[in-house]
Amino acid sequence: MDSGQIINKVEASGLVQLELKDLLPNVDVVGLDLAPFLWQGMVLREKEFRQEMKELRAAEWSNATVALHCSADAIIPDWAWMLASSTVLEAGSTVEIGDVASVRTRLHVLHISSMDVSAYAEARVVVKGCSDWGGPEVLSALVCRLQPVVKSLMFGEACSTVPIFKRRQ
Repeated sequence: MDSGQIINKVEASGLVQLELKDLLPNVDVVGLDLAPFLWQGMVLREKEFRQEMKELRAAEWSNATVALHCSADAIIPDWAWMLASSTVLEAGSTVEIGDVASVRTRLHVLHISSMDVSAYAEARVVVKGCSDWGGPEVLSALVCRLQPVVKSLMFGEACSTVPIFKRRQ
């Protein structure tokens, strides 16, 4: 007997769809590259570097995490990393070492490792596939966090999933 009612089979299946972009924080990460401060593209001069750090526009970093890195193939002395970090902290921002992409990934992995997974206990979870978020490190962290509590873990879309894990009875 067809009542003409449309039934959402995904909802009825009991699958929990997990969208990474909804799970991960939208962190504002800005880069601070030390390469432009190098004299002749090779070394940092302490006096000039100190002055340049004082002249940085810290307003660009407001409420952001600063990804401190050097894109040039140069040896940066330890004191320079410390001085640049101090400058960022004085501006009221946080600092992480690495380029913008690696810092964002690290922050996402940290978020996943501390998230409450009780809502996924004994659930059949599908991590949605078509996403610009994540990457190998984030997806691996998600598996490590969810696998101990879920009944099953899949990747893809509800209509076409790749099984990742299924708890043995």
